[in-house]
Amino acid sequence: MKTFIRMRTPRKVVIIGASFAGLGVARALEPRAEDEDVEVILIDSRPYHQFHGLLYEVATGIVEGAAEDCEKILTSGACINLNAYDRLLRGKHLTFRCDTVTAIDRAAKRVRLQRGGEFAYDTLVLALGSEVATFGIPGLKEHAIPLKSTPDALRIRRQVLDLVERAKVGSQVSIVVGGGGATGVEFTAELGCALQKLATRHEIPSGSFRITLVEAASRLLLPFPPSVSRVALQRIHRFGAHVLLDTCMQRVAIGRVVVAPRPLQPGESREQLLCGFSGTEQVIDADLVVWTGGIGFPALPKDSGFSCDAKGRVVVGDDFRVAGETSVFALGDCAAFIDPKTKKPLPALASVAVREAPVAAANILAAFDELPLTQFRPREIPAIIPLGGKYAGLAYRGWSWAGRLPWALHTFITLQYFCSVIG
Repeated sequence: MKTFIRMRTPRKVVIIGASFAGLGVARALEPRAEDEDVEVILIDSRPYHQFHGLLYEVATGIVEGAAEDCEKILTSGACINLNAYDRLLRGKHLTFRCDTVTAIDRAAKRVRLQRGGEFAYDTLVLALGSEVATFGIPGLKEHAIPLKSTPDALRIRRQVLDLVERAKVGSQVSIVVGGGGATGVEFTAELGCALQKLATRHEIPSGSFRITLVEAASRLLLPFPPSVSRVALQRIHRFGAHVLLDTCMQRVAIGRVVVAPRPLQPGESREQLLCGFSGTEQVIDADLVVWTGGIGFPALPKDSGFSCDAKGRVVVGDDFRVAGETSVFALGDCAAFIDPKTKKPLPALASVAVREAPVAAANILAAFDELPLTQFRPREIPAIIPLGGKYAGLAYRGWSWAGRLPWALHTFITLQYFCSVIG
């Protein structure tokens, strides 16, 4: 008598976004994909996984040699090519598709792609990350470069190198950076450090470069403790950069930026602001404008009918399931996961997404197996901010430290992450 074994069709998990969250979920599901129990399809419009926290190094990297070779060296340190690394997504049940999802049919459980075709899913994972927000500032989109992607970073680097060539022949160069959060501070500090080195190397007169960092808050790095903000401000000043606090960009045009004091809060007076200039506005000459002042969220989830908050983040429960859905999960920057302690959404940080991914993946499998889902419990982790050269600031549980050791720790954590992905 012959025995027939019925093979169960693999359940399909479609992940939109090869972000820290998306790639993390895909890799956590890999063992089940190898067992042919689950089929995972990872979709992203870019053929690489990008380490956003290292883009400032690409934008300011000083590498000698042919321009194309230098750019390849710099981008290889901030990106992982998903088509080149076979070990990342191996097996017929774990695949990567470079394309853009244009629509999600919730009723039919299908996603449609820009280049044609569609994928059916049993479970959908939204890990779309975030995107640039310009807040309607006139001229910003047309005349500033955001620091949000590898192509952005390379554009900035090319313009910086062109400005260095102009400085070599006696021109004064002005660079304006909008936004004093982590990205803006990292970039400004590293840019100041790099320009100092280039000025020394090429005997460029002191004062040829003017860097201005514009921040609407009363201090830099608002999510960090004030002690780290003070260290960051001192470090930026050490590299010769100027900082305008309590200041907003009003409009951007070719060769200039108009700034103004931020709107007053109830009970405030103009004299309390730290703008550093008088009057209602100031014009700053700008050969290059870099924008790091805010993030928005992709419209796809809202356009597809998923529950979103006022900022466009997907509303999720403590198990990452989207509100009102049983087979759709969201995590990372695009998800509004409410921290039970602060009652606010978790910050859009890579370190947060990396910790969310294994829990979300486990809950996807638990839902398949009809098991209870696990609640994600956020915990405080060290926050490290590079401040130019081999120097960084660290904040953890009310304690802060700045120097080479935090920089070494940041480098180790970054290397550890890359090794875990490609290993």
